Amino acid sequence: LPYTFGRKEKQRRLIGRLESEFTAAARRYGLPKGDFPPIGPFKQALLEIKDLSEFPKLDKKLVKEMDRVFSVDIPELLEKAKNH
Repeated sequence: LPYTFGRKEKQRRLIGRLESEFTAAARRYGLPKGDFPPIGPFKQALLEIKDLSEFPKLDKKLVKEMDRVFSVDIPELLEKAKNH
């Protein structure tokens, strides 16, 4: 039970500072704030999740691959389409 309480407390604190977490992520990754969901409904949705630790971990290899697709592959395809 104490372990579960610790998780719930961490989850509650994270949700409580969600706006500053969004701001930090936007700054860190160069994202516009408009790319993030509205704080209120998002907080509410997170509060309905019993344990955020059940979410799968971020697959950094997949993120790197998607970054390559967006920064290299798609621009190449658009350039080819423009030239035809």
